[in-house]
Amino acid sequence: MFDHRSNHPTRTGAIATSRRRFLGGGATVAALSAIGLAPALGGCSMRDDDLANLQSRLTGKAIGKDSAVYEPWRQSMVWQTQKFPRYPDMIVQAETVDDVVAAVNFARETGRRITTRGGGHSFCGCFLRDDGILVDVSRLSTIEIDEAAGEVRCGPGVIGRRLQEDLADYDLAFPTAHCGMVPISGFLLGGGLGWNGNAWGGMSTYNILEVQIVTPDGEVRTASETENPDLFWAVRGGGPGLFGVVTSFRLKCYPRPTAIRSHTYIFPFTDIPQVAKAMEELGPALPVDVELIGVISAAPPGMENACSAAGCDQVMILQSIAFKSDPGEALAAMAPIADHPIRKKAIAEIMGAEESFETLYYANEVPFPQRRYCVDNIFTDGLSKPIAVMMKHMPNSPSRVSAPVILYKGSPKIPDGACQTTGQFYLSCYSQWDDPAQDDANKNWLIEMYRELQPMGTGSYINEFNQEGRIDQIPECYRPEDWAKLADIRAKYDPERVFQTFYGLEPKPTNT
Repeated sequence: MFDHRSNHPTRTGAIATSRRRFLGGGATVAALSAIGLAPALGGCSMRDDDLANLQSRLTGKAIGKDSAVYEPWRQSMVWQTQKFPRYPDMIVQAETVDDVVAAVNFARETGRRITTRGGGHSFCGCFLRDDGILVDVSRLSTIEIDEAAGEVRCGPGVIGRRLQEDLADYDLAFPTAHCGMVPISGFLLGGGLGWNGNAWGGMSTYNILEVQIVTPDGEVRTASETENPDLFWAVRGGGPGLFGVVTSFRLKCYPRPTAIRSHTYIFPFTDIPQVAKAMEELGPALPVDVELIGVISAAPPGMENACSAAGCDQVMILQSIAFKSDPGEALAAMAPIADHPIRKKAIAEIMGAEESFETLYYANEVPFPQRRYCVDNIFTDGLSKPIAVMMKHMPNSPSRVSAPVILYKGSPKIPDGACQTTGQFYLSCYSQWDDPAQDDANKNWLIEMYRELQPMGTGSYINEFNQEGRIDQIPECYRPEDWAKLADIRAKYDPERVFQTFYGLEPKPTNT
C-alpha cells in the first residue's frame, strides 16, 4: 500500500529555496526594483471581472499584471538570475487538482493559451510566454510510497532531493536529476537524464508507470500503457510541447545502492582529445551501473598552469561513479578506468571516494549556482570531431565558468515514447555568467558553437536544448516520425490549441 508523505517542512526546511519563500509573500516590486530586478510590465491587463471569475473557482491564488505582487511572482518562477522578458496575462498558483481543472476550463472558455510550471528549472524559461495563463503546480508535492510494489506516487512539485530522502527510508531509489533541487515534473516530461540512468531505464521518463493529467477539455484522465496509451506516449518525452497538465506521477523505483563509490581524475586541457578517446574505449567496458562523466571546467585553485594552451587555464575532470551494494563490487566495477593508460596523464586523482546521493547532488550544485544561463546539447556516437570543436571554442568563451559536460550513454534499450533521440555520448554546455551586459556575448558564443556541433550529432535533448537561440532546430530533439506523431496526438486532444507549443513552433499533423 502507498504510504502517504506530507510536504515534510522540517526535513526540507534547510534546503528550501528562496523562490518558495518569495511566493509565500514578503517580496515587493519596490524591493526588486531597488536591486535592479524589476523591469517595466508589458502587455495589456486582464479585465478585473475575468480575474474575479477565475479566482472564484480556485482554492489557490490567481493574479494579473496589475497586481502589486505580479512581478515578484513572475521573477520567482525562474530559478536562475536571468528572468526573461515574457509576461503572461495571469499567473495561477494551484493548490489542488481542481484548481488546475478550473484554470484549464477558464483558458478554453476565454480563448487563452496555457503553459505549466513545475519548478522553474527550465534553462530557457520555456513556461514563460507573453499573454495567456501560466499555471504553477509546484505546490502539488505529496509523496506516497508503496514499499511492496517498489513504486512511488508523487506530485509534480516534488524535488529530486526530497524524493530520494523519502525513498531511502524504504531502501529505494529513483534516477532523479543530477541537481537535487530540480523538481520531477519537467525533468521527467522532457526525458530525464538521471543518476545511474543507463541502469535505471535509459531515460528517467521510462520509469513513469502512470500519470494523472488534466487535458484541454478539463477532464482528469489517467494515462498508462493500457489506458489512453497515445497520451501516455506523449507524456514520456513531450516536454514543453505537452498538451495537458500532469498532476501526479506513479513511478517505478529501484533497490537503493548502499555502496556508491567514485574515482576522479583531472587532466590538462591539451590532453582532452586523449581523454575523450579513452572515454570511447571505457564506456562499453564499464558495467551499466557505473556512470562515466567528463567536465571541462576552469582549473581548480593551484592548477591554473596545468594547461599549456595560451590563454587557457581549463582542465578536464573525468569521473566514474559505481552504484553498488558492496564496496568491493563498486571498486571492481571501476577497474577498467583505474587500469587504463590514460590515468598516467592525470595531474591529480581521488580514488575510491565514498559517495551518497547527497554528496553527488552537492558536487553538481556547487559548480552551477544561481547565475545567468544558456544551455545546449547534442547526442553523438563519436567524440573526436565534437571535442575538436569544443576545444576550438572554449578558450574564447566570454565566461571562465562555462562548462561542457560529456556523459556516456551507450545504447540502452528504451520503450516506445516521444523521447527516442539517443547517441553513445551526450555533450552539453552550460554557459553561465553574472553580468546582464554579457548576455549577448555568452548566448551568441554558445549558438555559434552548437551550430557547428549539430551536424555531428544524432539529435538533441529537449530539456537542455537552446530553445530560444535555435528555435528552428527544436525538431532535432525528436525523430521525424515522432515529431509528426506528437502533432497528430495534439490534434486529437487539443484541437482548440488551448496549450502552448514549443515557443510557438507548431508541429504539423500528418492529415493537414
